[in-house]
Amino acid sequence: MSQPIHRVDVVTKTGNKQAFALGFEIRTSLEALGVSASIFQNSEYENPEQRGKPRPDMILVLGGDGTLLSVVRTLGDRQVPVLGMNFGQVGFLTELSPEGWQASLESIVRGDYHLSPRIMLHYDLLREGALIEQGRVANDLLVGRGGTARLIRLRLWAETAAMGTVRADGLIVSTPVGSTAYAAAAGGALISHELKVMEICAVCPFMSGFKPLILPSRTRVTIQVEPSSSEVYLTLDGQSGTRLRAGDRITIRESQISLQSVQLARDTYIQKLWQKGYL
Repeated sequence: MSQPIHRVDVVTKTGNKQAFALGFEIRTSLEALGVSASIFQNSEYENPEQRGKPRPDMILVLGGDGTLLSVVRTLGDRQVPVLGMNFGQVGFLTELSPEGWQASLESIVRGDYHLSPRIMLHYDLLREGALIEQGRVANDLLVGRGGTARLIRLRLWAETAAMGTVRADGLIVSTPVGSTAYAAAAGGALISHELKVMEICAVCPFMSGFKPLILPSRTRVTIQVEPSSSEVYLTLDGQSGTRLRAGDRITIRESQISLQSVQLARDTYIQKLWQKGYL
């Protein structure tokens, strides 16, 4: 048993009327259980403490994996347990469905759940030696080409060991959670969330023997953008991006902050892979 839940922020996918309506129904059910609940759309959700509000015991996200990831990025250094209800296409990060959620949610409020820490990756973007951007991702980082169909050139290091230059559509660095996302489409392995590793995958490499590579998450990985005739972007969790220049360096390592995922005891990782069609 874990700690009972007394305060919940319910965050729904922006523009999804079904999710927003169910959010109000869930808030009413939680309040009937003696739980304080507030409802937001994810486009307006901010860190509770920045709004001068008490930190919730849990955030319940009604949407797909993308909605959940966008909420996680609002939390900054705060580690708040997150529970997802799937209104997306795959919903690998979500535990509940819009049907039959009442019994599961009542159990969770009583403390019948466990927290599964999922590693996140911290990145620093340096330009001419100066730090211009930093942050963290729960799924993956992509250093990839823009709209033109031209390959880009990326130089890669693991710690101080040079790994050569890759010509490709891009490089993905993913967490175990992200291994079921873009990395899987690029031919990467499916990695258990319990492992503290990161995976590097090349997207459509050209005349290269570069294979998907799994490294300990404590490894510092560096990607340098080499001169190219194509635009290059850094994309975070598939949702936000930054235009890069030749010479820019992105260093990546395990974040000290982890994603605290609320899990129901009945499901295992292999069962979820089977249910979502990965096996």
